[in-house]
Amino acid sequence: MDRSGSLDVTPKLVLGVLVLALGVIFTLDNLGVVAAGDILQYWPVGLVALGIAKVLQPYGRGFGVALMLVGAWLLLERLDVIPWSLWDLWPLILVAIGATLIWRTVAPRARRAVSSTGPELNVAAILGGAEPRITAENFRGGDVLAIMGSCKVDLREAKAAPEGATIDTFAFWGGIEILVPEKWSVEIRGTPILGGFEDKTRGGSMDGSQRLTVTGMAIMGGVEVKN
Repeated sequence: MDRSGSLDVTPKLVLGVLVLALGVIFTLDNLGVVAAGDILQYWPVGLVALGIAKVLQPYGRGFGVALMLVGAWLLLERLDVIPWSLWDLWPLILVAIGATLIWRTVAPRARRAVSSTGPELNVAAILGGAEPRITAENFRGGDVLAIMGSCKVDLREAKAAPEGATIDTFAFWGGIEILVPEKWSVEIRGTPILGGFEDKTRGGSMDGSQRLTVTGMAIMGGVEVKN
């Protein structure tokens, strides 16, 4: 729940509900009450639900929209509403990889080491690396994405907003490293799936005046926060 006492619909909450629902479905299937296969064919609804929960969060809305679109496509495909399979589009991955390689060749220094004084961060590393350095006086947070790449976010010269800062992360076969000042307090709320979240900071301030919350997912990847 949030500070007002109302329920905060987070991806972790939705994931918990989905796992609980799976347990109930399999139990009823074992008891002969329902046929699990008839229900589980609509599993893409779970992706849509996770996407909606992600969109409702302050950060990570782009990833949430992507989850919703993929889930909706797979659901419509299973209902025979659309004739094309999502897997028919897999060659577009090669197109994206090729475009990324060309972009890195044409502009090898672009977005590699970037300094920003803005209150929000939005950085992605796909098959490459990014090393943004943030010097904002009122840093609120942002999105950090690493897909088969690495991101190193340097916040050691930044100051968090009075309400704290939140960074939403997504690491898939990649790594994200976040450097924070020694006086910052860190809270990890990420969900690891065959990956991990690590807080290697030295404890931070006692009054919590400078606070960073790290959310998101690490799928076969890692997110590390340290001083």
